[in-house]
Amino acid sequence: MPKGLHHLEQTVLGWLPNSWQVRLRRAHAGHKDVVRGMVWLTLFVMAAKGVAAIKEVAVAYRFGTGETLEGYLLAFNLATWPVSLLFSVMHFVLVPALVRQQAAPDGGHAWQRQVTTWVWMAALAVAGLVATLLPLLIRSGWLGLAPLAREAALAAVPWLAPVAVLGVLASWHACQLMSRQRHANTFLEAMPALGILAAVLLMPFATVNVLLWGTAAGFLFQWLLLIAIVRASSLPVMPALGFARPLDPTLGRSAAWLLAAQLLMSIGAVIDQIILAHLPAGALATFGYANRVMALVLTLTATVTGRALLPVLAGLCPEESYAVARRWATWLFGLGLLGAVLIVVSAPFVIEILFERGAFTADDTTQTANLLMGMALQLPFYLAGTVWVQWALTSPGQARTLWWAAVCSVVAKLTVTLGLITFAGWQAQAVVAGLVAATLTYLIPLLARRRFR
Repeated sequence: MPKGLHHLEQTVLGWLPNSWQVRLRRAHAGHKDVVRGMVWLTLFVMAAKGVAAIKEVAVAYRFGTGETLEGYLLAFNLATWPVSLLFSVMHFVLVPALVRQQAAPDGGHAWQRQVTTWVWMAALAVAGLVATLLPLLIRSGWLGLAPLAREAALAAVPWLAPVAVLGVLASWHACQLMSRQRHANTFLEAMPALGILAAVLLMPFATVNVLLWGTAAGFLFQWLLLIAIVRASSLPVMPALGFARPLDPTLGRSAAWLLAAQLLMSIGAVIDQIILAHLPAGALATFGYANRVMALVLTLTATVTGRALLPVLAGLCPEESYAVARRWATWLFGLGLLGAVLIVVSAPFVIEILFERGAFTADDTTQTANLLMGMALQLPFYLAGTVWVQWALTSPGQARTLWWAAVCSVVAKLTVTLGLITFAGWQAQAVVAGLVAATLTYLIPLLARRRFR
């Protein structure tokens, strides 16, 4: 840890009561590392999400819930779906591996350069898929977009293909930093939102090009800053010559199971977007606004916890790892219950303050707040599940459990969503109910297999 940050931590610790200081100093080293990571991640995430929230306010004022925004959102979500998929797998597989590679004579630099080569190949492959398949999908009419939304989605594709490349590369550099428990990269995830915010503020018209210029500039800036930080951390950036396989057979099998699990869950999320696009106009946009507010809560808790826990659990023996994970799962489930109650109570007020201006009407506020209340019910199960996922990722033989958890989750999501739409006539609320059911069901296989071997 840099000396400045260490000095700041000691100063803050000195402000606490003596009894707290004694208790903190006697705590297990794993708990202390997790808390340290959570504190810094919380600060970075709050700053990043603050930028994202301001961006959402500006976009809501300029675009409301219109067809142009819906077309952009659907194209962006589909184009960045494989990016999110690869980031999840890289985070789950490569961060623990990077922690273990630090014991190599060269600090794992040669291995990281080999991984970088494969990441570049994957990034170019994703861009090719976006550029060739996404226009065909949009023109097919399967997505249910209105004519103006379809036109906006098609206009977005040439911009989103290079954005996919930048997103995959940024994901890998973020994993390099997370493995060293250097979490400043988390703030840089706000750069795409900052780019969109700048474009909306500087360009006084409501066309899809405003969103596209901001998106491209933000992703490019994020990638360049990550490269600078990785270099400053004495970590390799350039790929290796040749195509040596960096993953051993055991790690490769774990990666395959995790890729299959994340792919299945990502398909479930894409199906949600398609279902929303077939619902009456405005359903996709209102769901998107509510989901972004909920994402703020989830990121401040689940993402912070996951990124803080994973490198710590990877460096502990199985018994210690299980004990640390069990304690944090209990704490976070209770925190999730409290958070869910607070969100349900404050949802109408929060949505009104954030979005109700310009093209965003009072009726939009009511619909968005109702969706946010339903989304809040997933919070305690999501937080507890996040802890057990991190533990499973660092425990041999547990990757297959995550696959079965994904299967149960997607089956529950589709059953509840389609059942409520078909038999109860629900609309976007059905997608929210499916999301809650999926989160609860995902936790069940993890609880059934939560033991060290």
